[in-house]
Amino acid sequence: MSSYILFLLLGLGSGAVYGMLALGLVLKHRSGGVVDFGHGAVAMFIAYVYLGLRQDGTLELPWLWLPHSIDLGGAFGTWPAILVSLVYAAVFGAILYVLIYRPLRGATALTRVCASVGTMLALQAIAVLNFGTTAKSTPAILPNKPFRIGDITVPVDRLWFAGIVVVLAILLGAVYRFTRFGLATRASAENEQGAALVGLNADRIALWNWVLATILAGVAGILIAPVSTVDPTSYTLFIVPALGCALLARFTSFGIAAGAGLVLGMLQSEITKLISVASWLPQEGLPQALPFVLIVLAMTLMSRGVGARGVVGELKNPSLGRPTRPWSTALMCFVLGTIALIVLSGSLRVAMTASICTVCMAMSLVVLTGYVGQVSLAQMSFAGIGAFEVTHLFGPGTPFIITLFCSALVAVPLGLLIGLPALRVRGVNLAVVTLAAAFALDALVFNNDKFSGGLAGRDVASPKFLGVDVGIAHGDAYPRVIFGVVALAIVCLVGVFVARLRNGAAGRMFIAVRSNERAASAIGIDVARTKLMAFGLSAFIAGLGGGLLAYQQQTVSSPSFATFASLSLLAVTYVAGVGRIAGAVVAGVMLSSTGLFVTALDKAFGVGKYQLLVAGVALTLTAIKQPDGIAATPPPPLVKLWHMIMSRWEGRSKGNNGNGAPSAPSAPSAPSAQPRVGSAPVKS
Repeated sequence: MSSYILFLLLGLGSGAVYGMLALGLVLKHRSGGVVDFGHGAVAMFIAYVYLGLRQDGTLELPWLWLPHSIDLGGAFGTWPAILVSLVYAAVFGAILYVLIYRPLRGATALTRVCASVGTMLALQAIAVLNFGTTAKSTPAILPNKPFRIGDITVPVDRLWFAGIVVVLAILLGAVYRFTRFGLATRASAENEQGAALVGLNADRIALWNWVLATILAGVAGILIAPVSTVDPTSYTLFIVPALGCALLARFTSFGIAAGAGLVLGMLQSEITKLISVASWLPQEGLPQALPFVLIVLAMTLMSRGVGARGVVGELKNPSLGRPTRPWSTALMCFVLGTIALIVLSGSLRVAMTASICTVCMAMSLVVLTGYVGQVSLAQMSFAGIGAFEVTHLFGPGTPFIITLFCSALVAVPLGLLIGLPALRVRGVNLAVVTLAAAFALDALVFNNDKFSGGLAGRDVASPKFLGVDVGIAHGDAYPRVIFGVVALAIVCLVGVFVARLRNGAAGRMFIAVRSNERAASAIGIDVARTKLMAFGLSAFIAGLGGGLLAYQQQTVSSPSFATFASLSLLAVTYVAGVGRIAGAVVAGVMLSSTGLFVTALDKAFGVGKYQLLVAGVALTLTAIKQPDGIAATPPPPLVKLWHMIMSRWEGRSKGNNGNGAPSAPSAPSAPSAQPRVGSAPVKS
């Protein structure tokens, strides 16, 4: 029994981190209405700032190329390093708020999510490039002598850390309940317009709260450094359990947020102990999956507690494209893509086939996020299920079209399961659920050696179509054009399907739900069924893309479908234009890390390692300045010429009435106003 109690107490360290990060999340939401997905990345970066000061007296700066460190003349002591790091955190938080989050106070939930995800990706990429991926440690900060409780010996720093979190929660609760500043924060959070009428400056209040929340993130990052070594990935993903704790607190209660963090850390530690004695439990990923269960329970049972705030400003969703000639456009893309596959060779041809696969996965986001407005951070998890099922279903002799189709179908139940919380929650809350789901799937499924093959991955049998080997490799021939052409044909057909879906009755239901769920329900649309249908279709399309990627890579491994891969896919698709099929094409060809454009630039200038950084910065800037994305710009001259040719050809074929004489022109119709979807115009 003593060992179980020991593991509970050991979990106080990680639990205190979750609780302290959750306190910052509550602060940010109460003051600015933002659920900041980049909060863990900020904690990670402040931890690196502390490490630099503590080890050799260098002050790390959040950029590349320019000198990113300043020598301050030798290593700092523990407490001077902490003080300078927290001052740095205050300035850093103020800059982030002024440059990124203040311009988004009147933005949609999707736009805010994308901006914070972009910040997360950018900070994580900067940390990887500047500090590497090797975990770093630091000397103890809090007293860490062994402490005996009966027969149990536990490091005392865990108790100190937990005590600090409890004290901070009590202080914050008192400040925001009894002080003038706390009352002003609550007033501006409830109704910004009303607060402005009584002379409160909501921007200034939000700025100070943001600074305080960033300092809390810095404290969490610094104090956990001696307990858990610092690295860019694990620190950044601390945000997932912290979000679960903040959601349990309904983004209002500091005490519940801190308590939930401590309890979650203790439960995770206890599960680690149970795994060692109970062989029937999943041996990998179970402690990491616990936050997903917590988040789902919080969102499902208490979703009404996280309400909308009174905001000033007009909400603007990304505009939607309306395909006018899907078959002719698909034909043009197939012709141009085939020419590119024939002309290119070597790594560029491989990159072109990877672009084709990414286009398919990006179209799953167009359906779900663009057309229905449901924010998903788990698309690469759907793609991963499709990819790995290619290696599990059937045998090498099965036609690959059947294997590919059935593998994509396996992803549909998962999409429906993750989509169930969407029946009660939406916007940023749904993004939290899907991020937690991606995190749990990564831990439980993709890191399971029996399913994913471990570090070696799983080999994929070469695809055959009508008895002909159409794989990307055959003997010494690699990469073959035939595989790219077959994949291109499949993706073009998927594009036609998405275009017809957009223009059909289902598309109109999707857009109605995206614009206003209550109004859609009032006119007879089954909102729940529409959302689930969108999640199922999106998972199927992502599964198709994942299956094609498996055939392209020949060996499937779990890192291709990790949590950051889903975030990166959202980044490039949103930047390209999440409301348009053309945006999916731009995302796959121009912005994907393994795509044609980035590979060509990397080959010429060696810039491929900066792709995640560029994607993160571009995502944030796009959310602030141009939510419609790159694809919303006017089409290039070649596309205009093709549309003009097809329009004239269609006009000639329709202008003949069958007797060799042209048909009489129809009467002109009355002009109509430009249709709008929500508050954003529908653009062709």
